[in-house]
Amino acid sequence: MNKRPLSLILTGAICLVGLQTASAVTNLVGISVPWIQGQTGDLPMQTDGDTVGGNLGWNAYVRPTGGSFVNGGDGANTRFSLELTPGSHSFEVVLQHPSWADNSVANPGSYLNLFFNGDRANPGISAKLAGGNTGDLQALTSGDLALVVNDAGGMAAPAGTLMYADAENTVTLSAYSMSVVSDQVQAFESFPGDGMDSMLAFTLDVAVIPEPSTSLLALLGLTVFFRRRR
Repeated sequence: MNKRPLSLILTGAICLVGLQTASAVTNLVGISVPWIQGQTGDLPMQTDGDTVGGNLGWNAYVRPTGGSFVNGGDGANTRFSLELTPGSHSFEVVLQHPSWADNSVANPGSYLNLFFNGDRANPGISAKLAGGNTGDLQALTSGDLALVVNDAGGMAAPAGTLMYADAENTVTLSAYSMSVVSDQVQAFESFPGDGMDSMLAFTLDVAVIPEPSTSLLALLGLTVFFRRRR
């Protein structure tokens, strides 16, 4: 039997799988660190560090680990969108105030919400560090607090999970830590005078959800047909 048709079919199937993997992208579009103690404004005791443009809370500035900030300033400039291709992605979030990393057992500054794919109203991942900013990574649930400030400037329930999934990928928060660092973002902020910042470091692991296309299934069916004929 001529093995060339079978070889071509298998090559085509592999190419289709490669194309599916290459086109799978999820976007990280927002971050909020809710329930910051001592804040005032429209939502006293519930304002936060976030990437909401023009709100009364503190701003959050995001950069890939070891890279440059992807947002800055205030208002619309605090918005961002980062493509999360399959693999591991590490980020740092810097807030212009050191009190978030005070390492108290019930440190509300360890609460983290991540928003994906244009949905700024509902967090896709919500996390906390149990026992302060050096504690174990856990999901943030409504048992910890009923509502969090979302990235649309309103309120939402925490996601209660460390994994987000869309039609193409799963995104898992696999690592999270907090620390106090020297000033990184005072040039961006409208709150002068703070000499130290808080930094939240986290890692997202992105994996493609296997979903064979109709074309791929057809090619595999032809492969089985040729094998049976042989």
